[in-house]
Amino acid sequence: MILNNYLSGYLDRRMPQIIVEFQLTTSDDLDDLTRRLSRVNDDLKHLKEFEKKADSTLSNLEERVSHLKELLI
Repeated sequence: MILNNYLSGYLDRRMPQIIVEFQLTTSDDLDDLTRRLSRVNDDLKHLKEFEKKADSTLSNLEERVSHLKELLI
């Protein structure tokens, strides 16, 4: 019983160093990772929307350039 209490106390005191030394993941790390993943997914969604709009605009501009070239010829 005394050894068990000693080990528990030791682990409680040393836990931050143990986490760093063994590169353990904490629940805060996982929460942060989940938030970052969510932001990246949102950014990807916005990027895809931007790509669609940019592609449409570029196609429109290419058509207008082609039309202007035909008028000059």
